Amino acid sequence: MKSILKSFAVAVSMLALSMSASAQKYVVSQDKMLDRLLSYVKIDSQSDYNLPITKGQEKMAQFLAAEAASLGAKVYVCPDSYVYVELPSNVKFDLPTLGISCHYDVSPEAVGGKVKPIVTKYQGGVVVQSKGRVISPDAIIGQDLKNHIGKTLIHTDGSTLLGGDDKNGCAITMSVLESLIKGGDKVEHGKVQFVFCPNEDVGRSAEKIDIKHFNPDILFDMDGEGGQDVTVSNFTAYGYNVRFTGTLAHPGEAKKMKFGDAMAAAATFVASVPVEYRPENSEGRQGYIHPFQMEKVEAKRNAQNNTADDSVVYEVSTRIRYFDKADGEKFKSIMNAAVAQIKRDFPNVKTEVIYDDVQYENVEYTMHPKSKDIIAVAAAKCGVKLNFVDGRGGSTASMFCTRGLKGGMNVFTGQYVTHSTNEYSVLEDMYDAYRLMMEVVNQVVLQNK
Repeated sequence: MKSILKSFAVAVSMLALSMSASAQKYVVSQDKMLDRLLSYVKIDSQSDYNLPITKGQEKMAQFLAAEAASLGAKVYVCPDSYVYVELPSNVKFDLPTLGISCHYDVSPEAVGGKVKPIVTKYQGGVVVQSKGRVISPDAIIGQDLKNHIGKTLIHTDGSTLLGGDDKNGCAITMSVLESLIKGGDKVEHGKVQFVFCPNEDVGRSAEKIDIKHFNPDILFDMDGEGGQDVTVSNFTAYGYNVRFTGTLAHPGEAKKMKFGDAMAAAATFVASVPVEYRPENSEGRQGYIHPFQMEKVEAKRNAQNNTADDSVVYEVSTRIRYFDKADGEKFKSIMNAAVAQIKRDFPNVKTEVIYDDVQYENVEYTMHPKSKDIIAVAAAKCGVKLNFVDGRGGSTASMFCTRGLKGGMNVFTGQYVTHSTNEYSVLEDMYDAYRLMMEVVNQVVLQNK
């Protein structure tokens, strides 16, 4: 009997220790995460396509840096307003470096400015933002609301966007940082690098990344939409821009005067894309070719004699998107062949490729081989459902790849209807992402011992 009681006491003691460790692990409550998010969205940090950095982004970077420092972290803010934090390993064996990234700018594609967040306990039906402004579950933008009954929504009055893209990710990332610092040696981890980036919503979040401060082996980017999706691959984005320079002449004397019809050459180039490869005919892992802009460029003045230049210039900008490298090679061959044909068919038009480069890369090409197992096991351990998806867009992680960093998954952060004044965030989804990432830290240790 004493033996049974002793065994029972040991079991109870072990359970208590386990519960204590779990409580220590999740030191950030949902209420604290909500307060953190609300403090972030009130800072106007919209990015701008025409500026290297905005004053609001600089303010946001300093706010995040001060908060991280107050937690006890060693913080470095570079001149380009990236906020870096590195936690040294607290174990005695070698582990791959874990990286967690997010971005603190918000989209310039919707009205921003003075964001006034509203917190709602959703009970079904329409979400009233303000008089005449609602998010309806019967509309496409509100189609996910049926999954949020009983959950906490954060939105605005509809006059501005919220900025949960990606301040949700910032709140989750800061909460993980806080938990690792306060957990101390009770939460084992290898080296963990954090970065809060500017300018993601204008496509430049990796432009000034400093690989001396952020160059992890395993990367997770906290910037995904919804409450379950984890992007395991994404498009490679390729830009292909062509300039057509022609000359003016009366059409009656066009052959004699060697008329160069730049507009016709540009239009022929646009039409050369096979219909089956256009974006409206692609889905899933199918890529596409999309000439999306044909612009007449103002004729330049002759620099030598200051007389008007009689040239006519058109520029065509093309997006090429693909998952498979073989598709990428095929698409670029189509474009190169089109340019060669234009040169033959329009000999009086100067045709030149003025931009031909990768803009962001498919993360699956360089992702750490254990990444998927790590997050899948982590999700099972903490009871979070995951949906692995192929993303038909880019992310900070995919932009990092063009700078020589390894690819990483983009993890859900509870963002919905982003880049819109109907945008909203779901607190419980954010908290699931936080719990998931804490278990990811644990799995990096367990799966690499």
